[in-house]
Amino acid sequence: MNISRLALFITAAVAFPSQQAQAQDVFQSSGPSMTKGSVATSSDVSSSMNNPAAPSYFLKGQSGFDYNLIGPIAGGYELGQIDSLVDELDELIDILEDDDLSAQDALDAKDRFDPFLRDAAQNGMIKVGGNAAMPLFPIFYHSNDLGTFTGFVNFSGSIRSTVLDDEIDIITINDTITINTSAALYIKSAGLTRLGIGYSRPLWTQDGGLLHAGVTVNVNQYKLAKNIVSLSALEDGEDIGDAIQDDYENNANTATSVSIDAGLLWVSDNYNLGISVNDINEPEYDYGSLTSDCSNLNGISVDNCFVAQDVIAQGRIAGDEVFVANAQAKVHGSIWMGENTRLGLHASYDVNDKNDAIGDIYQWSTLSASLELDSWWLPEIRAGYSQNLKGTELSYYSLGLTFFGKADLDIRYSDESVDIDGTSAPRSAYLSFAIQSSF
Repeated sequence: MNISRLALFITAAVAFPSQQAQAQDVFQSSGPSMTKGSVATSSDVSSSMNNPAAPSYFLKGQSGFDYNLIGPIAGGYELGQIDSLVDELDELIDILEDDDLSAQDALDAKDRFDPFLRDAAQNGMIKVGGNAAMPLFPIFYHSNDLGTFTGFVNFSGSIRSTVLDDEIDIITINDTITINTSAALYIKSAGLTRLGIGYSRPLWTQDGGLLHAGVTVNVNQYKLAKNIVSLSALEDGEDIGDAIQDDYENNANTATSVSIDAGLLWVSDNYNLGISVNDINEPEYDYGSLTSDCSNLNGISVDNCFVAQDVIAQGRIAGDEVFVANAQAKVHGSIWMGENTRLGLHASYDVNDKNDAIGDIYQWSTLSASLELDSWWLPEIRAGYSQNLKGTELSYYSLGLTFFGKADLDIRYSDESVDIDGTSAPRSAYLSFAIQSSF
């Protein structure tokens, strides 16, 4: 089975049908926030999720219900700094399947793939993810007396594959020479269904400015799984996909907990400043266990299980794992200039880093500008620059358009490239589309 098809299978059949998500993902923002960062702007309903205090500001002076149309649908990928990873793994699997090697072929394979596997273990990461909001959400109810109530439901998921390296062994039985290795793909997947209920209201006014405060209570249902896929067991056959999916289902665990977010937003005529803290109570979620009994399995699952037990015994991965959603503070601000045509300057900064559910670390910093035009077909143009200050430390350029009054299209791509099938491509890229109402 070609590993390119394996990667597609894992992504499509394992990750997305079973994984559901959060408001603004640690891995990737969505909607205009992909370009502007974690700011709150009245032209973007989904940005109200960036700060629990924002709905009170956006709906000031109104009364009754308000709702969104189709919230952002976003997807993206992130790759390690290694060229032609999938091609090299394809060739290794082909040689592992060959049971008629010459002695020189076996030595050449060992000389080539031992250093490759070591490099792949350090840099050979493939990560994909996506998120979406339920149509018509978020939904709001505003009362000048009672304050603003918010409800939302969001879905997303991400999956990451890395390489666990092992040396190539040359095996000679009679006159037959083959190679073997315990190298494997290590796949972690995490998904979340998040239902949130928020409340916000103005607290204090001073010199023409108004301070809003808000809190959101989220019910989070994660589905977390880890899988080992042995490279030497990836022989051609029709049952491999089913076996991998069975392993995923056996190793997955569903965990539910409650998280709390809070925020403050100071608003004046031409600017706003905000701070928010997500996951204040730092909820915990258990992964599915990899410490299963191999004797109850068959086929490729047996090989996967034995490799998993070996790397767990070596201390290279944990058989049992708990994801702790650590608290993260964010600060953001926007300033606008002009009247009919308005120039907006925006900045957001994560005060501390945050680990996502599959173990990667993110701490985003974003600078951006937007131009609001007196035009129905192109009311806003935006551009931004973001950097992950931790983890991969990748930097990104972002571009976004709002067109026909309500449709938002945003792209983000990294300033580093990697070779994929002989073609240079960004190491990371995201795309988001939405049809949103505005406040």
